[in-house]
Amino acid sequence: MITGATDGIGKAIAIELAAYGFNLILHGRNTEKLELVQHEINAMYPDCRITTICRDGGQEPISDISSIKGLPVTVLVNNVGVGPIGSLATFPVSEIGRTVNLNILFPTYLTRSLLALENQLSLIINISSYAGLFPPPFLAVYAGTKAYNNAFSKALSVELENATVISMLVGSVHTGSNTKPVSFMRPDAGVFAKRVIRMAGAGRKSVYPYWPHAVQTYVLSLLPAGFIDRVMRKAMRREL
Repeated sequence: MITGATDGIGKAIAIELAAYGFNLILHGRNTEKLELVQHEINAMYPDCRITTICRDGGQEPISDISSIKGLPVTVLVNNVGVGPIGSLATFPVSEIGRTVNLNILFPTYLTRSLLALENQLSLIINISSYAGLFPPPFLAVYAGTKAYNNAFSKALSVELENATVISMLVGSVHTGSNTKPVSFMRPDAGVFAKRVIRMAGAGRKSVYPYWPHAVQTYVLSLLPAGFIDRVMRKAMRREL
């Protein structure tokens, strides 16, 4: 099961898992997009059986999983999330609620629901971000949710004895919402998805699947905190 599977990293991971022979449960909030992705994957992998779940986790974080209750779900990829930029003082309350619902409550409730079914989950991948470790200004809510994702993964990895739980720390990736050009430091979603799947058995609780992102954050960790703060503030103001 992959959440946020109609675009970007989620869609690319779905395609990669289909290539490995998995059947898929695709989650999204747009029925037409879900159908398009389903047809696209089936055109490449006709034997892949696909089920879809349409739900806006930002508005309704508790998922109804009755439609997949009988399916043997072995892999869960909690990918869906949003990262709106803005000064907290002027951030709409509704936007804060939506971000927390989608980035924290939705994956938490979904994971709990699948585990409560005593399903066959053997791998849980949570897509986090380096923003949870190096929180940028004007992304306070998003960074806070990604810090939660990382802590949630680490705690659950110790709690579950028969399943692997891994937090994938993401840097900049070219997607529909991040349209900056593809570069060495900004891979496209397809390249990134391949790295995510290859790192699934790495034996670590959290990992940077794309190694240039790991190098980038390591360099940041060596720099003076005040310097990093000034650089990030300037960069984020440009984004605004």
